[in-house]
Amino acid sequence: MTSNSKSDMGGMTAEFDAHEDLQRQVKEAIICQRLAPGHKVTELVLTEMFDTTRTVARSLMEQLTVQGFLVSISPRITRVSPLTVLSIKENFALRKMLIPDLASESITFVNFSELERLNNEMSKANFSPENEADLLDLLHLNSEYNLALVSGVQYPLALKWAHLLEDVAKRIYWLYAKRTGDLPFNVRGHEEIEKLRHVDPARLKNMLRESLYQTEQRILTSIFFQEPLYAKNLGV
Repeated sequence: MTSNSKSDMGGMTAEFDAHEDLQRQVKEAIICQRLAPGHKVTELVLTEMFDTTRTVARSLMEQLTVQGFLVSISPRITRVSPLTVLSIKENFALRKMLIPDLASESITFVNFSELERLNNEMSKANFSPENEADLLDLLHLNSEYNLALVSGVQYPLALKWAHLLEDVAKRIYWLYAKRTGDLPFNVRGHEEIEKLRHVDPARLKNMLRESLYQTEQRILTSIFFQEPLYAKNLGV
């Protein structure tokens, strides 16, 4: 490979990384409701919020629409996807169908050192519903832990869905944390992680389904208690 080819590859990699970082920033703005559910999103909005070009903004809008963070109402109107009781139930339903099965197939390939590392970081992390950065860090760590449980499977499309569902779940967990001042999930104990080394795959599926069910009920109970409107956009 020539030096020019290496330079071109390096430039492409840097450009890809920058685009991925910008996409992460937009997702976090949606998770944190700086771009609230139902908010109108345009190329101009994104260029001003994230100091980017209209071409990049247009590409981001297309990608985030495919991923479900944005929804196209018409050729000229795009909004942040609604966050409703129905969309919360849908997210949990899909995760209960997908994640336990993937984890049961992946368990023999799980990197338990990585699980321990993520668990230690969550245990030491600060949690304050008023501190956006701390809360985001915890949500990201929880998502990384969940995805580490399924990372050993050889199904690229299923893993892509798992990542997408975890990203959307952060919107739900953010809402719960801001409304209740608490996290909807518990930091795992070291004993629980050690138990995973020897758990039967069928039992693991049941454990994860039950965990997701309990988290879903905790969140829905909180929402129905405060906002008993089935299709209303839920904000903080």
